Amino acid sequence: MADLVNNGQKRSAWSSKFGFLMAAVGSAVGLGNIWRFPYIAGQYGGAIFLIIYIIVVAVLGFSMLTLELVIGRNRNANVLDAFEMGKKKKITPIGWLCIFTPFLIVSYYNVIGGWIVKYLVGYIGGGGFVNDTGDYSAVFGNFISDPVWSSVFTVIFIALCAVVLIFGVQKGIEKVSKVLMPALFFILVFVAIVSLTMDGALEGLKYLFVPNFESMEEYGILNILNAAMGQAFFSLSVGMGIAVTYGSYLKKDQNIPKSAAIICGFDTLVAVFAGLAIIPAVFSAGIAPTEGTGLVFVALPAVFKTLGGFGIVIAVLFFVLILFAAWTSAISLLEVLIAAVEEKTKLGRKGSTALVVGVVFVTSIIVSLSQGDVIPTDLLTLFDNITNKILLPVTGILMCIFLAAKIGMQNAKDELLLNCKSRKWADVWGFLIKFVTPILIAFIFVMGILSWAGVAI
Repeated sequence: MADLVNNGQKRSAWSSKFGFLMAAVGSAVGLGNIWRFPYIAGQYGGAIFLIIYIIVVAVLGFSMLTLELVIGRNRNANVLDAFEMGKKKKITPIGWLCIFTPFLIVSYYNVIGGWIVKYLVGYIGGGGFVNDTGDYSAVFGNFISDPVWSSVFTVIFIALCAVVLIFGVQKGIEKVSKVLMPALFFILVFVAIVSLTMDGALEGLKYLFVPNFESMEEYGILNILNAAMGQAFFSLSVGMGIAVTYGSYLKKDQNIPKSAAIICGFDTLVAVFAGLAIIPAVFSAGIAPTEGTGLVFVALPAVFKTLGGFGIVIAVLFFVLILFAAWTSAISLLEVLIAAVEEKTKLGRKGSTALVVGVVFVTSIIVSLSQGDVIPTDLLTLFDNITNKILLPVTGILMCIFLAAKIGMQNAKDELLLNCKSRKWADVWGFLIKFVTPILIAFIFVMGILSWAGVAI
């Protein structure tokens, strides 16, 4: 497929619809699905959370993902140029937010990616590093606080991303995504099947799929709803400019509503299978599903230990799985930055990749060092709170305003309807974007600020 052109400047384009879908799914399917979803579901009542989450994805997730794809294809530009306004084409705050937000996220995302690489290498080596002491919490804590080895594995993960990104959209991101995403799904299904065959797994299955309405009183319906909406934003990577960037590489023959529905559906399916792979297993091992962020790095190693030698095999497969997920998502975050640098400077693809990766390398190492005694502030938690509680919802609301003010709802609907046979999509989507979505995003913002301030709801 030929390149796109914007103001005489050639831009990359997806070579196929399937390639775009795999890359877009890869940007969505990441740590949010396999690391974050199971522990959030575990903390907020299992099945009740899952039901609310699916509804939120169908309403909020679909409408926002579609909005970003529409803006991206309509503007045919990187996030800085896509959100220009006025006769002088000044870059708006939305454009800068779409640079700053993925920059902060990828700075700590790379650190978690490094943890995954370390655990994968450890299990490939027989699992001794994890299992020797039997104190999985201490093993994890000692590793992430080690300034040398935690930084080394962070660098390895960043290098994996750079190798793909330097080849560009078609030969790099698209080509790798076509392989990694199907492989990820098959591994996930296999691990889920193994989890479901473990003794006591039925209780985990019930927790995930049989609603316990008492949990609504225990956690509070507003807190569950807020957690579900926050998870949808993080999991689908909306508000980060990724879908705007990937949408800008779309030709006019792509059906955006259909693509957005497929991405949302596949992203949710992966999250559910991740829940099937993890929650029944932790129930089988007698571990509470409310373990939290340490579920993957603390609770699951205890599960793998109970399986003996077969547990090493499953552990290797699981960490390959989560590495693929983290890898594709980190690539998409970095692509937002690289596309902007490449089109706003004369550095070219390789130079832009080198510059962005170099800067992110420095910030990621700083974040990694903040997990120990070198830097007193936990920057990973700080960056996560800033992005999820403030930047993502603010960017989401501003995008809704930009669509109405700059592109116009009718033009946006016309863009949406290209190669779309059903016109009902446009009216429903327009109603969601104008009335429902901004209110829901504002709710996320207010709840996030209150929770960060320690105000009980």
